[in-house]
Amino acid sequence: MENFLFPSWLSYAAFFLFLKIYNPTRLFLDNITITAISVFFAVYVGSQDWGGVSDYFWVVRAVVFALFVSVPFWLGSMVGSIIQQLLLLNEQSVQDKRFTEESEALARMSGLLFVMYALDNGALFTPIINLLNGDIRIGTGEYNDIDFQRLYFLIVGYLKMTAIVASKYMIVIISISICVVMVDLFFKKSSLSIFVTADLKTILVIILLNTWFFNDQLYLFQKMTGVSNE
Repeated sequence: MENFLFPSWLSYAAFFLFLKIYNPTRLFLDNITITAISVFFAVYVGSQDWGGVSDYFWVVRAVVFALFVSVPFWLGSMVGSIIQQLLLLNEQSVQDKRFTEESEALARMSGLLFVMYALDNGALFTPIINLLNGDIRIGTGEYNDIDFQRLYFLIVGYLKMTAIVASKYMIVIISISICVVMVDLFFKKSSLSIFVTADLKTILVIILLNTWFFNDQLYLFQKMTGVSNE
């Protein structure tokens, strides 16, 4: 009975660790669900002419594969997080619940957009299908090996891309803050920063969300995953 339920403990371990590390399944599936899915996958590959190799090295490769394919989802909320920190530049914004609560929601929405785009074109399930087929190679062309050095440079490259995309938000929001401070200095005792800055930031963020944010998230998704959402 045990051999029937778990034809390969190594296969089960690989699927379980993958689902625990892969960002969308880690966030949206509980331990019981992950265990059940892993058991099903282990039984499935045990009953098929599976192309994968169930050994300890393959389990390690599955873990590294999960790290690679999770990178876009880990960094998907970076733009929203940067905007969140920009909204909290001064003490008045920190004390304003609109920014301490809604800015956190903005960062979470930024990450959820990645999941939505991936779900829309099927890229969300592609790594799981590749794992089932035993195809856990990373890269294109001559670069088909997976290692932690490539993972490091992959993360650094995506962070640079995200920083470049988010730079325009930094420039605009910081410019608004500086302009209000300059007006304060010009009029001496006007103290516009206390009353006006938070409202200006609120209006500005609404405008940016409608003009840049969603397009930027789609752009980053396409660049990080290498797929088109059209």
